[in-house]
Amino acid sequence: MARPIEGAGNVIPFRRKSAPKPDWIAAYVRFWTESLDQLTAYLDKLQTEEKPQMSDIKFDYPKDEPSMICTRSFDAPVSLVWKVFTTPEHVARWWGPQSFAPVRKVDKLELRTGGKWRYVCEHLSTKGEIVFYGTYVDVVPEKKLANSFGVEGQFPADEAFPEVHTFEERDGRTYYKSYSLLPNFEARDAVIATGMEKGGRESMEQLGQLVDELARELA
Repeated sequence: MARPIEGAGNVIPFRRKSAPKPDWIAAYVRFWTESLDQLTAYLDKLQTEEKPQMSDIKFDYPKDEPSMICTRSFDAPVSLVWKVFTTPEHVARWWGPQSFAPVRKVDKLELRTGGKWRYVCEHLSTKGEIVFYGTYVDVVPEKKLANSFGVEGQFPADEAFPEVHTFEERDGRTYYKSYSLLPNFEARDAVIATGMEKGGRESMEQLGQLVDELARELA
């Protein structure tokens, strides 16, 4: 608002002018305005996107026998889960925990009764090899895979323990179960003490991620 200034009999209207804003203040205001707009858009996007489902991996250790059981489900048909579980190039991407002992070579994967399997993993902390191996004793495509499981240099071949993997599809979703039977409770406790569950859980997560990736490609 104009403020009159009196002087020499004249009234001179005077308007106060605000000091100009420095350039850095204008840039600062623009930066935060744009950043907050981007944050709002990002939050809106997160609210509208479908949230990923948590995996339902579960490990059980029965008290009445020295077995280990792992279960989980996949939002994919059994044909895809079976393919990822039994194809060398896919196995190399998910079998073995990537954080400490990933597969470096699928040496053998003879998917037939009597066939051999052998996976070479690298222990990241020691840079040494860990070799897992066994023999397939029953193969029913997309339903059942039974095999022996051993670790080279850890115990004799005749002490390799049996594993059974089953696959069942219901309403387009695949339900997987692995069953391993150790010779006694002491042996099972020793296997658990090696961090087996941590590694198994990580491998199952990697398997699920690969199944999801391939399912999206096929959609």
